Amino acid sequence: MPHDLRQPPTRAHASRRPFVLPALCLALLAACSSAPVPVPAVSPVPSTPTGAIGSSPPSPAASLDTLPSAGDPGANPSPSASVPLGGSPTPVPSPSGTVPATIDAALAARLQGAVDDARERVPVPGLSVAIRLPTGELWTGVSGLASLRPAREITPDTVFAVASITKTFVTALILQLAEEGALSLDDPLADYLPDFPRAGRITLRQLLSHTSGVFNFFEHPRYNAQVFADRDRRWTFEGILGFVKSPYCAPGACFHYSNTNFVLLGKVAEEATGETLAEQLRARFFDPLALEDTVFQPDEQTPRDAAHGHLAYGDGFIDQTGRSRVIPHLSAVTVAWAAGAIASTPTDLARWAAALYGGDVLAPASTTEMLTFRPRDAYGLGTRTQVFRGRVAVGHLGGIRGFESAMWHFPAEGMTIVVLSDRGLWRTDRVVLRLLRTLLGE
Repeated sequence: MPHDLRQPPTRAHASRRPFVLPALCLALLAACSSAPVPVPAVSPVPSTPTGAIGSSPPSPAASLDTLPSAGDPGANPSPSASVPLGGSPTPVPSPSGTVPATIDAALAARLQGAVDDARERVPVPGLSVAIRLPTGELWTGVSGLASLRPAREITPDTVFAVASITKTFVTALILQLAEEGALSLDDPLADYLPDFPRAGRITLRQLLSHTSGVFNFFEHPRYNAQVFADRDRRWTFEGILGFVKSPYCAPGACFHYSNTNFVLLGKVAEEATGETLAEQLRARFFDPLALEDTVFQPDEQTPRDAAHGHLAYGDGFIDQTGRSRVIPHLSAVTVAWAAGAIASTPTDLARWAAALYGGDVLAPASTTEMLTFRPRDAYGLGTRTQVFRGRVAVGHLGGIRGFESAMWHFPAEGMTIVVLSDRGLWRTDRVVLRLLRTLLGE
């Protein structure tokens, strides 16, 4: 949701039960418009890996600071729109093309050409991409610059702020804690944060699914001015909650993407275990999966080979990071916290998505629950779904001051595509589309 929606850069609701369809069922978001549209539920079989995109359907809600282009027919709805729960699935035609068994030199050259062309067309200072095939084979492609002054090229090891993709890690943490009996998804928030308004009526499940009705603090009218006036400010949990206004609806009555939900979940995880969020993510996911370039900022040191965040301004770009050692900068990272503070590489995220959505991180029942999507808002538990040329993808988008990212796993095909960029406020869907079509030879 908005990190800088309304401020140009400066130079210095009745609930219904969700649909659950078989693993190979396909879904489609209906006509491209700014209004939320129906989508079906998808429950991929976690233990069976089984990847394109036509016109990308509209995403039901922006993540962190994602802002669609003006007039884009597939634009995201207004971040202030709350979506009543419910709807019906829409069938889609069978997809064409097959996922290659391997990426040979010729296909690698075409994919690299697609990355180079996308960087120039968007335009962005730099792009970094990873494609993971069902065999585990990984292709990476980079293009452009990680910083403009001084000019520094992107490498496959360059880390980016991945914003709301952080939510997939926090979701996995909460679900693991539920599996271990440390908490239950149906626990009221009051069990952990009794002083939060309506905490007795809000469940952890509602926080994970953005159906709590809790106000998205990124939408507070003074958010931009206070967060970006001092890039070196370190926000506290109490300071973040100072941006929370009246709720959108009663708990469980509507869907409204709210970063506040995941800030609350981060604190719940700490209260339930007595360990910091950074410690838990490191011990449970980063180290066991060998995510060597993934860090939870600023608790963990950001690698030196980190991209700077940029925003387009006039005919060029404005650097949002400058001399900051965290990306995009300390204020943006600490205010996002459990909703979006992770920095990573496409390689690490491709490994993460394949493990998480392929059933290697959670028990089968938890994986199925995470990937059960309500028809109207296309969101499950900390995970989105979207259809690309008849192929169902699950994952998440991310946007934070000067960065945009996309992590999509295709369960039926066992394939993952990750796109990270060092420019904020643009849509990644067209790049994913271009890569998928190139991969499938369409």
